[in-house]
Amino acid sequence: MVPTLSPRFVVPADSTGPLRTLLRNVMAAVGTAVALSSVVSVPASAQAVFPAKPVSVVVPVSAGGAADALARAWASYVSKAIGGTVIVENKPGANGSIAAAYVAKQPADGYSLLFGSTSNMSLNPFSYKTLAYNPVRDFDPVTMIAGTSQVLVTNPASGIKSVQDLVKVAKGRPGALNYGSAGMGNSTHLNVAFLAQHFGLEMSHVPYKGAAPAMMDLVGGQIDLTADALSGAIPQIKTGKAVPLVVFGSQRVAELPDVPTIYEVGAKDFPSDGWYGLMAPKGTPPDVLAKLTDATRKFWADAEARAQMAQIYMLPPAEFGGQAVAQAMQREAATWGPIIKRLGIQND
Repeated sequence: MVPTLSPRFVVPADSTGPLRTLLRNVMAAVGTAVALSSVVSVPASAQAVFPAKPVSVVVPVSAGGAADALARAWASYVSKAIGGTVIVENKPGANGSIAAAYVAKQPADGYSLLFGSTSNMSLNPFSYKTLAYNPVRDFDPVTMIAGTSQVLVTNPASGIKSVQDLVKVAKGRPGALNYGSAGMGNSTHLNVAFLAQHFGLEMSHVPYKGAAPAMMDLVGGQIDLTADALSGAIPQIKTGKAVPLVVFGSQRVAELPDVPTIYEVGAKDFPSDGWYGLMAPKGTPPDVLAKLTDATRKFWADAEARAQMAQIYMLPPAEFGGQAVAQAMQREAATWGPIIKRLGIQND
């Protein structure tokens, strides 16, 4: 729409021929200039291309682990795919709630994103008394990024080599066995707690500040069991320092072909596989979400990227897009919520 001049400029009716012509020419020139400025300025703002500056993706774990490696590989590829720069920013702590609370308060313009997961999107709302963010209210789910699994391992000295052995030992000595986790209410805690509840086992929980120190104590013999991501557990398994018992996922792992899944040992009601998904502050433009989703789809279509992901035991998502993330969150909330309440897990 071309704006009108105000106050309105009218050619006097009694103007003589030359003056009248001059005034009409001036009005025509001014009107043309206004119209051109309007035509030029509107597309400039409407056609602002994302990204016009670096994009920050906040990862809720410390640098060096599998999730961080996934984030950095993804960010490197997506930088090229969207024609900009994606920077990884680590904000660990409180099962991912520190990172989530930070991103929730950022502008909804696509330049601050969050690496979401089961822990910070589905578990924290039930396991924390107070939370500085709401996964549904404060975020738009963008897309699934990768699927992942954990494995339950024990120290070789325990003599436990299967879930059946674990059940026998734990029931024979109630409360004698202990298991470590990456923290109270973390998925590494809840997965084992779920298994214990399913089989009616009484075991003691030892929370750590991360999965790595828990694994170190397992190898050192200070704890009997722990659950860890495949990338953290498989190296210890290959060197004989840890014995795998069960995979917390729906599929067996190629590197551990003889290790059954949680479903195969009888826990048919296990909630879901692990996942990492991209979240954006609520209200982020749909075209930005679509661009990031498309770049993630291309990431998994790239042979080099898939090979890189295989090294850290990450799997491509079954589906891309925000709906897949939203459905996972809904499914997990419906299943993990009652389990967390029943187990009495509560963080301050």
